[in-house]
Amino acid sequence: MTRELFIKRYDDPRRCSAAATHHDWLTGLGSGVRLPHLVTHTTRRLVFERLPGRTPEVPDLPRVASALGLLHAAAYRSELHSARLDQPHTTSTLLLIPDFAGPRRNALHRAARDTGINLSAIDGLLDQADQPAAFYKDPNVRNYLVGEEDVAVVDFDELTLAPFGYDLAGLLVTASMTYGRLPDRTLTDCVDAYGTAIWPKLCDAGEVRRYAELHHLLTLRYVGTNGYRYPWPTVRPWPDPLTST
Repeated sequence: MTRELFIKRYDDPRRCSAAATHHDWLTGLGSGVRLPHLVTHTTRRLVFERLPGRTPEVPDLPRVASALGLLHAAAYRSELHSARLDQPHTTSTLLLIPDFAGPRRNALHRAARDTGINLSAIDGLLDQADQPAAFYKDPNVRNYLVGEEDVAVVDFDELTLAPFGYDLAGLLVTASMTYGRLPDRTLTDCVDAYGTAIWPKLCDAGEVRRYAELHHLLTLRYVGTNGYRYPWPTVRPWPDPLTST
């Protein structure tokens, strides 16, 4: 029987190589979360096994949040317990993971100026050197596959350090922009599922709400494309934490 394959092509060989390296590192964490096997790769394409499953829908989000937490917890135990969010981190496999603020500060400042958000509020969220480090790996809801027994993680193009809860906020923002305002129970269940997976690392709902605003600013340009039908301000399920008093 011929294995079904998924081929991802790249114009830039460096991005292709980086994605393969990210995949290898995540696979080596031993998180128990399913990732597709990388069958082979060239300078401009990665060939993965094609996993069964579908894009998560609203009822699936707590399972996805749990899988995300398991990955973050495994990364912290294995590698990132010695990382600082304000410095790039070199893993034991010599993978250099960029810091949290550097790769996104300029884009966030531009978006904040366009939307009238105080830059000091943005910098306050970015400058968190002393918090435990997890990672960012594009948490778009479409980068997961839900099966009957597990949740698989796909797409390995981007990887930086990030605080615990940052990618969970991104999952909730992208799901809201795709499906509309999420029920309060779903939000609570997602935070609880993620928190259980990363225990004892703390991540409260307030942090998730603030990190969601960073994801909002970084996804503004995609509204109306890629399945993002709802602007975040129209589906935000809580008061804006950067402008509320």
